[in-house]
Amino acid sequence: MKKILFAAALALPLGATSLAMAQSAPPPSAPPAQMQKLTESEIHQGLKAEGYTDIKTLKNTGDEVQLEAKKAGKTVTLMVDARTGRYKESNS
Repeated sequence: MKKILFAAALALPLGATSLAMAQSAPPPSAPPAQMQKLTESEIHQGLKAEGYTDIKTLKNTGDEVQLEAKKAGKTVTLMVDARTGRYKESNS
């Protein structure tokens, strides 16, 4: 199950300007590598807003972040795309 991570939750702590930058696409001439990535802190904040607790980063490749967290008393593993904020949850 893929989900889009917390775009609205990021608007409050980062301000409207940062959200507008995160949602706007790079100019057509810009290569995909220049797209701004979410920081680990932003990812953690967004997951907290989604109801996850005890969030721990397991691996960060730059483009994808693997985390372990708890939700509804269950420990889950999350894979988050650092560029889009989409994530996939699996049971640990």
